[in-house]
Amino acid sequence: MESAVTLGRTRRAAHVGHVRVSERGRFCWALGVAVLSRLFIFAVGLGARTAVPILHPRAMILADPSLLYRGTAGRLLNGWTNVDAGWYLSIAQHGYAHRFSQAFFPLYPLAVGLLARIGPGYVLAGIGLSLACFVGAATLLYRVTADALDTRMALWTVVFLSIAPTSFFYQAVYTESLFLFLSVAVFFLAQRQRWLLAGLAGLLASLTRSTGVVLAAPFVLFYLGSVDWQWRRIRADIAWVLLVPVGLAVYMAYLWRTQGDPMLFAHVEHRWHRFFTAPWTTLRQGFDYGYLGAAHIIGGGGLTHLGALLWQSSVDMVNAQNALVLAVVTAVIVLGWRRLTLPYNAYAALALLFTLVNPERHEPLVSLPRYMVVVFPLFMAVAAVTEGRPRTRVAITAASIVGLAWLTARFVVFAWVA
Repeated sequence: MESAVTLGRTRRAAHVGHVRVSERGRFCWALGVAVLSRLFIFAVGLGARTAVPILHPRAMILADPSLLYRGTAGRLLNGWTNVDAGWYLSIAQHGYAHRFSQAFFPLYPLAVGLLARIGPGYVLAGIGLSLACFVGAATLLYRVTADALDTRMALWTVVFLSIAPTSFFYQAVYTESLFLFLSVAVFFLAQRQRWLLAGLAGLLASLTRSTGVVLAAPFVLFYLGSVDWQWRRIRADIAWVLLVPVGLAVYMAYLWRTQGDPMLFAHVEHRWHRFFTAPWTTLRQGFDYGYLGAAHIIGGGGLTHLGALLWQSSVDMVNAQNALVLAVVTAVIVLGWRRLTLPYNAYAALALLFTLVNPERHEPLVSLPRYMVVVFPLFMAVAAVTEGRPRTRVAITAASIVGLAWLTARFVVFAWVA
């Protein structure tokens, strides 16, 4: 196949002197935004922890309090151990000792535990691993987007990813950064027809989150494109795609051996009131609950208590927020469909579908803003759709930064975000 990589290299070779300098500069800008966004988030978090009382200190009940820091270091770092981070820290320190901990896949806490034993401590190891993976992901994403689109859109893809309102999860003790890095790596390697390495990256992704199995789809689509969709040209190396679900299979084998139930990771989801259903059911309920939530907030005088709304969570507010995110994600997938190639579109659509079939009973779209922030083709699509529209990009950038500051502040004081 004349892949996006080949086309991109040919295009760049046409104006060697000028374009190479421009590309280098854009990459530096992209990496600079990725790093500066992390500093901005740390600053917002430190300010919020200093100015706002901790709302729900029991949100990290599973984390050993002795792991936390005191004083300024505590205000800077402890906020990144919120909610699910407590589960990951507990698994890193004690293994799957808690009866519901099997819902959390093992690669990230295993890596945190190994790093912590080297010296930095569990919290710092988790934050450091997340930051390193995010920088690595931003670097690969720039290369992937430059090959698939061009360097201008690659820069803006990294910008939009870095300032997304829930991008603060990329430095929390969560799996988001590691999963993002591994999923981008699958695309990066598949673009270059490094099928074995792409399969191994997919294996590690499915050992990080169950969503990783979806990466098998773009792997196959890249492969078929590489042989121009001629079935007779398919070789044995397409079998490397089978490595992608091996991560999930390894975890299932571990659960079978230790707990007697290979599907325990799914069965314990009842702890969070999750269940499997048709995606259109979740779509309908998500928008219905979102509309009712917004109506209750406005009709019940919620807007007169804006200060409380900024810091305190309610089912109405979460449902309204998540319905808005679902609408935006759906619109981005539709608008970006013609601008991205099939592997990117398929991955974005399947990642959303994977989330919709496993809703929560009272908040159908709970955690959707966090799940979608790792679906990097969404940011590629936004960069492509806004190409040649500088005012639109400025408006999105401003709104994203405001949303990022607000949600970061909420997260570090243990208000529910996603």
